[in-house]
Amino acid sequence: MKTQLKVDFNEQGTDETFLWNQVMEVLQHLPNEQQELMPGLKWGSAYQLYTPAFWKYQYLTNSFPADTETHRLAGSVRDEIVMCMLGGYGIPSEMGIIAFDRLKSECLIQPFIMLEVLMDALSRPFDLEGGKKVRYRFARQKAEYIYAFLNRPDINDIPATNDLSLREWLMSVKGIGYKTASWITRNWLRSERVAILDIHLLRAGVITGFFHPDYNLNTEYLNLEQRFLNFCLQLEVRPSDMDAIIWHYMKKNNKLALNILASIT
Repeated sequence: MKTQLKVDFNEQGTDETFLWNQVMEVLQHLPNEQQELMPGLKWGSAYQLYTPAFWKYQYLTNSFPADTETHRLAGSVRDEIVMCMLGGYGIPSEMGIIAFDRLKSECLIQPFIMLEVLMDALSRPFDLEGGKKVRYRFARQKAEYIYAFLNRPDINDIPATNDLSLREWLMSVKGIGYKTASWITRNWLRSERVAILDIHLLRAGVITGFFHPDYNLNTEYLNLEQRFLNFCLQLEVRPSDMDAIIWHYMKKNNKLALNILASIT
């Protein structure tokens, strides 16, 4: 169960036999598909989308570096917080990145910055490749949140070395809830004790079967988080990495996931 390898489709050129041998090396270590991973949840087949065996296979063939900086998006915890605050519901990850890059390049991520300056920076159109211009959604709201964060009296006392202490501190920041606080904590400390319950992970959980379809994220975040952490424990995977793998896969195959969800809910 602890076999870990990276399937590299470039290293061996067109040697499909070599690639198939790598795949089989992973698959032969998976349990029988009728075996239960958790009560009421069988391993299933690795050839079937969204089964526990499928996610285990994705994990084993998409390894991450072992260092704690693997998931970091920025160079300091303050920047990491701003970066994640700029993302979230209704804002594509790519949009959050270019908005952060503007604030960083204009030296606006610092204490005592003026609200009007932040608002102006987020309100101006952004240039994309091909000459397309886009605007950042919720510019005023996000500017107000970032302004409040940067002007906190304890801005230099962020508990950035302990995961649960960091998340608790982040929950006191205006505009940050459990999901964003967990996202920052996972990114900065590669925490294995939190989960980023965004729409992609929630959909995967329902399809796979470790979340119930009528969940209430507002009242059940911590319970759902524990369900995911237990799923990872039984699967013998790092929650921080499994979270990232599921997010990337579900985002890339969003339409497929929505079709499957429509058929089971």
